[in-house]
Amino acid sequence: MQNNHRIEPMSTDISSTYNQSGIQLNYIRTIDDNHKINTDASLSDVKYNSITNYFQKNFNKCHCLHVEKRGIERILPEDRTDLRIMNTAMIWVGANIIIPTFTVGMLGPAVFKLDLYTSFVTIIIINLLACIPVGIIACFGPASGLRTMIFSRYSWGYYGASIVSILNIIVALGWAAVSSITGAQILRVVFDDLLPVAVGIIIISVVSMIVSFVGYNWIHIYERYAWIPIVIAYCILAGIGAKYFTHSQTVFPDETISNNGRHYQKIIYIINFGAICLGGSIVWSSFAADYNTYFPQDTNQLKIFLLTYIGNIISVIPLELLGAAVYTGTYRNSKWADAYKNDNVGGLLGASLSPLGGFRKFLLILFALSTVACNIPNVYSYSLSMQVSAPIFERIPRFLYTVIGTVIYALMAIFAANNFNDSLTLFVDLTSYFFGIYLVIVFEDHLIFRRCSFKNYNFNICDNRKKLPIGLAAILSSFVGIVGIALGMSQTWFSGPIAKAIANDSGERGANVGFIFGFIFTGIVFPLFRFIELYFIGR
Repeated sequence: MQNNHRIEPMSTDISSTYNQSGIQLNYIRTIDDNHKINTDASLSDVKYNSITNYFQKNFNKCHCLHVEKRGIERILPEDRTDLRIMNTAMIWVGANIIIPTFTVGMLGPAVFKLDLYTSFVTIIIINLLACIPVGIIACFGPASGLRTMIFSRYSWGYYGASIVSILNIIVALGWAAVSSITGAQILRVVFDDLLPVAVGIIIISVVSMIVSFVGYNWIHIYERYAWIPIVIAYCILAGIGAKYFTHSQTVFPDETISNNGRHYQKIIYIINFGAICLGGSIVWSSFAADYNTYFPQDTNQLKIFLLTYIGNIISVIPLELLGAAVYTGTYRNSKWADAYKNDNVGGLLGASLSPLGGFRKFLLILFALSTVACNIPNVYSYSLSMQVSAPIFERIPRFLYTVIGTVIYALMAIFAANNFNDSLTLFVDLTSYFFGIYLVIVFEDHLIFRRCSFKNYNFNICDNRKKLPIGLAAILSSFVGIVGIALGMSQTWFSGPIAKAIANDSGERGANVGFIFGFIFTGIVFPLFRFIELYFIGR
């Protein structure tokens, strides 16, 4: 046990008393508590069923594969031997240079009817902001040795983090499904529409499962190099299609709307497209610490933040800009427009690369397989979130969850493939609402109640539900945040009063500001609830 984590002056142990010798007494008490926890864990391990033991014994023999058997338990400082700090940037470069990122950019002109320049400005501004939380959360990994959802227990409490983990499971599997759909659509084009989308989804899912299965080291290796041929392929796409890119004006389908109404309508389009871009980038924040936990405890926090932030923006922004630009080619090229109508993003890519002849199919296969780089971290983090969601699930080895998760998201993808644009828009919006609530609670707890210092945590009690915060403050705050979301959200099935008021006389159903109001409402009440919780309960 490291002595620098034995003092708990803040939230989790605020009720503890100290004197000149009290700190050492607290340290001894912590040792006893952790000894009891470890003893209980050992007894729990004995209860593994025979199937689990069978897998454990067989994977212990596979040393050459370097399968990561570790789950959500804390990685102690002496076990953190990864010195390749550049990995913290490269994993996000690999995970973002994928077709779904390209597709998010396309939604600006395709769904929200924005002109090219407006789409560009929206993409750049929103992503510069959305990647900040990802960089901040990434810093928690080396400092704590804990995965993101386990770290959440210090602000959300033991049971609150379980709720968050369940939502994070939905996010991870949902994004894996979205990625698999786009990859399958492209494979369908490669095989001249003879390959069913369901078969393509299964192919993408199985390839993704293999790398996620073996764990941390292989994920970093794959993400470090997988993006290189994909970037080359996108450069070729940009070079060939550039002559068709055009700056088109916003399309107003309803000619009866006044000029003032059209002005409001364009603002609503920008807000709603910005919400999609936000959701597409901020999603990594609930996974970010998972891939830094093997870095040494004294790793420079500023370097971790900057590398994570830069790794995200240099991969997300250019690819979304290219997606928006390529879609505008459908205005000038009827073949591109027909291909997009028939086969969505896969058809558009196939049509735009048609001058390359047979080489086109090779590039399309690269684009399809690029989705694997997105699925890998999603499935890996899903498996960790499963273990956090309930104590009984921690008994099942992490690598078995990758198989279960692959089956689940493959079925989700097959079901959602027929209405891809609607499914993508709805899913990204709903996940962004969740992150608005989740992030403000984690950040406010760190800034206000931990005084922005990792010294004010005792990371050795991460499994001790009796010493962790109760979590009532976070849970109650999240309910208030949901009220804010309901007031500001705008979906086909519901628009809140604030969303409608912002839309004014634009003719649109509402402005999608659910993330903003969920964030604000939660941020206002959480400090109050947390102070009350500390005063009456003491932890």
